[in-house]
Amino acid sequence: MAAGLVLTLATAQAFSQSLYIPERANLYIPTVKSEASQYMPYFTPKAYFGALIEHESCISLTHSKCWNPASRLKTDREEGAGLPQLTKAYNKDGSLRFDLLAEMRTRHAELKDLSWSNVYQRPDLQIRAMVILSKTNYDKLSMIPDNMERIAMMDASYNGGLGGLFNERRACGLAKNCDSTKWFNNVEDYCLKSKKALYGVRSPCDINRHHVEDVMHTKLPKYKIAFEK
Repeated sequence: MAAGLVLTLATAQAFSQSLYIPERANLYIPTVKSEASQYMPYFTPKAYFGALIEHESCISLTHSKCWNPASRLKTDREEGAGLPQLTKAYNKDGSLRFDLLAEMRTRHAELKDLSWSNVYQRPDLQIRAMVILSKTNYDKLSMIPDNMERIAMMDASYNGGLGGLFNERRACGLAKNCDSTKWFNNVEDYCLKSKKALYGVRSPCDINRHHVEDVMHTKLPKYKIAFEK
């Protein structure tokens, strides 16, 4: 009886957490909605961006950096900044491997005021960069007929790069009984990213696949109500 009660309470707590939106999110959801409406007016559901920010910035739902523009991942090989974790990475010899923030600033006049010197103080530009990057990936996936499958691939690209996704779609297309226009149970099964542990026991392949599952199936549903207000 006691064990059953504990299980029931644990289940109820897990359900409650699956619906909980961090209080700080309310500060930035209006900006997310505004930027998404400006740069991706045709895109739905815009609640996707809330789910993406939670995944990128929240170690836990009660962590001080959850939905916090000051959220920062810093190692000797990379730095991820802010709500969307804009990233620059380094090679083993210390040379720059890539700098997403600098690349986006160069390509998009709307981001000319964003830099590494002010990124943690400019949540508006963090959010704009996130939306514009997502737009780039989404627009290049126009061959995907189903919107949610297209968003799943957009999300995989946000985490692992559009080039990598296209390589995996190609591998899926060459395989028997794999539909390259579908992510779930199709392209997701053909990961070409490294399977060597990177963080703890998780590999880049594990991280990428979990990213899509977590954003699309765990976090997206609970943000729909907040974004419809």
